[in-house]
Amino acid sequence: MKAVAAYKWSEGLPIDDAEREDIVLRDSLSASRDMGLDVESMREFFLLQIQIAKQVQSAWHSKWKSEGFHQDSWQNPDLQAQIRPALIEIGADIVRQIREALPLLQNKNCLSRCISSISVELKTEFLEDDMKIKLLESLARIKAAQHA
Repeated sequence: MKAVAAYKWSEGLPIDDAEREDIVLRDSLSASRDMGLDVESMREFFLLQIQIAKQVQSAWHSKWKSEGFHQDSWQNPDLQAQIRPALIEIGADIVRQIREALPLLQNKNCLSRCISSISVELKTEFLEDDMKIKLLESLARIKAAQHA
């Protein structure tokens, strides 16, 4: 998210981009459906992920506003050519890994262990423990699609 935040900062773009968020959500839900995952439970997860991404980007912008952002100290990758393709691949990997991990995600003992160790295991600037826990809890609510 730092690269996305830097691109938006240097280009004067807003953090909120409802049109792009709709595209990301639609594509993510389509991939989820293709992998046999319940679309509504995946919608909750991806909406939360988008919300958290925007919070992290906002935190970067706040930091740069208070401390100063020096463009010469940051090489901005191109949003269209580099950042978005990488994020699309990450999104596809997330869906595949959720499908593979579904039995573990639904195991309450596993969730408890993950929550207790999340501060140590998942370190990303501006990603607070409460956000990490919300993501884990959202993952635990994901289900396989019900086939008619």
